[in-house]
Order: sequence, then C-alpha cells, then structure tokens
Amino acid sequence: MVIGPVTAALISNLPLEQAGAGSAVTNTVRQTGSVIGIAVGGTIMSIMYRRAIEPSLEGASGPVQDQARVSAEQARHVATAVHRPALAQAADSAFIHAMHVGAGWIAVIALLGAAVLLISLPAAEKKKGQVPDPDHEEARSSV
Repeated sequence: MVIGPVTAALISNLPLEQAGAGSAVTNTVRQTGSVIGIAVGGTIMSIMYRRAIEPSLEGASGPVQDQARVSAEQARHVATAVHRPALAQAADSAFIHAMHVGAGWIAVIALLGAAVLLISLPAAEKKKGQVPDPDHEEARSSV
C-alpha cells in the first residue's frame, strides 16, 4: 500500500533527467529492505519455534526430534509417521507462537525505522532550506 505513494513522492522531487536514477535507487532500497526483513523475521520466527517446540520433544527419538525442530510442517509429518498427534498439535502451537513473537518484533523494528525517519527528515529539510539556491542568488545579483 505504501510503495506506490512513496515512489511517486520520491520521483516527483527529482529533476526529470535524474528520474531514472531515482527510480533505480528506490527499487534497490525496496528490494534490499524486503530481503533483510524476510531474513530478520525468518530468523526470529525460527528461533522462537525451536524454543517453543523443544518441551514437546522430550521422550522422542533423535531423528524425530531433528525433523520436528526443522519446521511445523516437518513436525506434523513425523508426528503422523510415529503416531503422536500431540506432537502435531504442539508444532501448530509453537508455529503460531513464533508468528506472534516475530510479528511483534517486526512491528517494533518498523516503528523504530519510522521514528528515525520522522527525526531525520525534518533535520534534512532544515539543512536543505539553509543552502542558498544558486539560481536564486544569480537572479538576485542581476537585479
């Protein structure tokens, strides 16, 4: 929902001859942010899933534990194979818990990013306003 308006706002502030470069930079930043977001979110969720599923693996054989730690889907498959429906339910609960914690951390990170932007953008605008415009100075000196 925000990609279109943000891209339009960024590109509209650039001179026409720099619009292509601005579009490329915007696209690169968006893709890089997506990759980093997926990596960070996935890491948080993986850690939380493994912590949440661990108590349910007591008494299970080594291969069952190894497969169940990989993902909730693997845990459901191995639970069916070894006839442990409680393990499948524990995997579902661990996955949902991991999603909640991961979404919470991602929201915190996004809010911190928004706060940084809110603080830094006015400072950048003040700096931009303090720099004299060369065309304006030229026009003033010719009058």
